[in-house]
Amino acid sequence: MDSSRDRGHDAGVQAQGEPHPDLPAEQAYVDYAYDCLERMRHLVEHAADAVDGEVAAAAVSRWAIRRLRTFEDAERGLCFGRLDFETSNTPLYVGRRWVQAADQTPVVVNWQAPAARPFYTATAADAQWVSRRRRFRTKGRELLAITDESLDGSTSDGTGVADYLLEELERARDSRMRDIVATIQADQYRLIAHELEPPLVIQGGPGTGKTAVALHRASWLVYTYRERLARTGVLVVGPNPLFMEYVSHVLPALGEESVVQRAVGQLLDDVEPTLDDPPELARLKGDRRLVEVVRRAAELRAGGEARELELRLDGRLVRVKAYEVGEALADARRELGLTRAARERFRTALVRRFYTRYAELLGGLALRDAEDVEQALRRAGVLKRVVDAAWPLVRAESVVRDLLASRARLAAAADGILAPEEQGQLLRSRRRGRGWSAADVALLDEARSVVGDPPKRFGHVLVDEAQDLTPMQLRAVERRALPGSLTLLGDIAQGTGPFPWTSWSEVVGELEAGEGARVEQLRHAYRVPREIMELALPLLDRIGADAEPPIAFRSGGESPQVVRVESEADLLPEALRAASELAAGEGMTVVIAPASLLDGPLAGALSFPEDLALLTPRQAKGLEFDHVVVVEPSAIARHDQGWRELYVALTRPTKTLVVVHHAPLPLPLPAERPPAAAPR
Repeated sequence: MDSSRDRGHDAGVQAQGEPHPDLPAEQAYVDYAYDCLERMRHLVEHAADAVDGEVAAAAVSRWAIRRLRTFEDAERGLCFGRLDFETSNTPLYVGRRWVQAADQTPVVVNWQAPAARPFYTATAADAQWVSRRRRFRTKGRELLAITDESLDGSTSDGTGVADYLLEELERARDSRMRDIVATIQADQYRLIAHELEPPLVIQGGPGTGKTAVALHRASWLVYTYRERLARTGVLVVGPNPLFMEYVSHVLPALGEESVVQRAVGQLLDDVEPTLDDPPELARLKGDRRLVEVVRRAAELRAGGEARELELRLDGRLVRVKAYEVGEALADARRELGLTRAARERFRTALVRRFYTRYAELLGGLALRDAEDVEQALRRAGVLKRVVDAAWPLVRAESVVRDLLASRARLAAAADGILAPEEQGQLLRSRRRGRGWSAADVALLDEARSVVGDPPKRFGHVLVDEAQDLTPMQLRAVERRALPGSLTLLGDIAQGTGPFPWTSWSEVVGELEAGEGARVEQLRHAYRVPREIMELALPLLDRIGADAEPPIAFRSGGESPQVVRVESEADLLPEALRAASELAAGEGMTVVIAPASLLDGPLAGALSFPEDLALLTPRQAKGLEFDHVVVVEPSAIARHDQGWRELYVALTRPTKTLVVVHHAPLPLPLPAERPPAAAPR
């Protein structure tokens, strides 16, 4: 295959509209790469056949099943380009995954490899020994077109990454997010390839690719730090289950099956939130003051009475005095707090003291070993009685449930911390049912860290939409990361969580490792067309967040449409009409409306097609659609953090925006068109 590669280096530039002269040779190379991939797949499928022993074969089979999943998306752009170097006659082909020949010669280098870095970062000013960057446009296994970009000062065909990126951005969306591995931009790659530590904060406006950066960063980290992260793993945290479902297929498409992906409300395996807290209650539950309230509540529940431990053994009455039991308890709590590990240390210390006293009574010639003595204490039941009396077993769920349901327990734990009206607000929250809310999950996690076992710590944790987390949720996230190994991504201006942060310095101030955090920016908005961005950007003045306005990368052509209806009753029917018209074309369409409309009788009386999404601004956050119909901006804007919600709603589309309203438009949106006729 070397001859086809060499011929491509000196070929001339194709004429406008003509196929690239190297297309047949490069197609042959792509075919060869797929042949090699099929051979690799075959070897994995039959790996267990070459292993002796049933247990070993089963282990290899499990590995093979996981490994074969990484081959599933290979049909979509296995190889998307190549690099030619000034110092070598052998080009480097770059793609989604590593492919090698039978003799282990590299055929395609995976995009995460250090050798592939210049594919994303080389420029004419910093060529990094690259003379030419060649990009492939593919459909399945078919090579459709080739684009060359010379970095050595020679001529080029006049096109480059912008053409490929624009083509990708113009593609219709579907219900799942796609990877951007073939079109990663240099500013994105720089943050994807950032080191594990210290904490990294990535601020980016709508459409700058924050979520894509997060997921590709997870893949890059797993590859680059595979020895460390193979043991500790990587966790990706998102805002809600809908968002996590939307992004859940990107990492498997990149060949990563080991990354754990969770919504922030699903950090606890055995707790699924079923309740929604109103903003003011979620804000109170997310307040850092609840750390001390939960700790006090746990201490009150774990308070007990130190009793004497005694048992007649081998003719001797062996005693550990009550004050000694108290000393052992204090020592354990001083070192390990109220955790399960501390309680076990206390129990062990009692056994050790009892055994020491037993040996002393027998003149140092103990007839039993320590394990036998412990078994005797257990059989008699005295060890459990003394431990339970001094340190009652406390469950985290009971601590939080009683804290939110018992006026006396809450008053005792929150005295001097929460005002009486705040305590009343928390108490009222339990009257809505016995389920848990997402804010409760953070309280449960805090309680478990106090009286239970710490959660698994991952080698790195990435958090998308981090600007929506409360201080308590930030603690829960950081608790799962090795010290300083954390990436936060989001847009302060789009923050609609319970805490309306105005800067990232406020957010990272809640982290133990926040002092050394680095804040980086993504400025180029690739998804949102310029015409739509210009409509939304003036809202930043009303929001007042410390965020630079994003710079639109492309023009979307058609300007946003603003339609006024005669009455409030016409809002959703007109939105349905406009959305149905848009949905008849290509791409995904969504109607974004205030919750007050979607929960009202008008919405229930209309028949929306199943394939037409109907969301509130908060539900639409982080998602993208081809066509968006925003309903009644003034109703969105007057809610809690409404200007931020409106900014979110207006920046969801990649192609078309229609604004339907009856009430006067909130400034600074443009003047409305004449009223639309009521739909029939």
